[in-house]
Amino acid sequence: MFKLFLIISCSIYVITCWPNFELYTKSRPNQYIQVKPSNLVSFGFSHSKDTKFIVHGFSSDSNALIEIKNQFLYNYDFNIIVIDWKLGAQAPDYYSAFINTREVGQKMASFIRDANITASKVHCIGHSLGAHICGFTGKSRRIGRITGLDPAGPLFKGKPYYSRLDKEDADFVDVIHTDSELGIQDSIGHLDFYPNGGASQAGCLFRSNDLVNSTNDDNKIIQFRIEPRGDVLSFFSCSHTRSNQLFAQSISKCPFKSVQCLDYNAFKSGACRITTCLSSLEGCPSMGFKAQKYFTNGKYYLDTTKSSPFC
Repeated sequence: MFKLFLIISCSIYVITCWPNFELYTKSRPNQYIQVKPSNLVSFGFSHSKDTKFIVHGFSSDSNALIEIKNQFLYNYDFNIIVIDWKLGAQAPDYYSAFINTREVGQKMASFIRDANITASKVHCIGHSLGAHICGFTGKSRRIGRITGLDPAGPLFKGKPYYSRLDKEDADFVDVIHTDSELGIQDSIGHLDFYPNGGASQAGCLFRSNDLVNSTNDDNKIIQFRIEPRGDVLSFFSCSHTRSNQLFAQSISKCPFKSVQCLDYNAFKSGACRITTCLSSLEGCPSMGFKAQKYFTNGKYYLDTTKSSPFC
């Protein structure tokens, strides 16, 4: 009877096993503590500081964006909360992970509310499905800023604003587009950045459509043909994950200045020159952490180098 109860209990409450909220601080940059709203302050969280939520994507875990955490705490004094929802993001079931994004976003919004975190001080950085999780967080509890790192495209492309990340989800939404197959190419933020055109990235030999089977736009089936771990997947998803590296390097290393333009072809032809905006009163917006809302909403272009550092 006791064993049966445990099995039933786990099946009923399995949804509560994730996400986990992993707190890092300046005084403890390499060791997280799993927290909940009731004990957040006792483990070093400061309500006077800005809070960065970092959210991974499909078939990943909280280590995927660890360099972003490292760069933040090396250069600044923020509360860093890394969201681990790997149990809800497991491959090969992309559809279930897609469904779970809304659940994770709502739980993050509840966490912010229950912990009395000042919403305007919250910056959510999410990659792929994690970008939409940030969006669903903002739909439930409007926050200060969202940075979408190549927001996932499959099952999100062409969907209305309430079904994906949108610029209405935070006071400021900036998006870095790096992959036309696994990511959304549409302008969905206040500032949308398209490094190297946004479709594929310099130095990446293969495009990620080698990994994706799609039927029609209304019913896409995502099927990974290889084990979704290790260097092989990283090789094929190079452009999709480049957004993470670009953002991490923007924190301290790379200015990533960009210019507003009609499209990448116009940018490459010289119709829009970064040198022109650099000499203007307004200046050129920076892609990544130092992006600022006061620039005109729209699409911004820049080129990067083929290897790290990308500036």
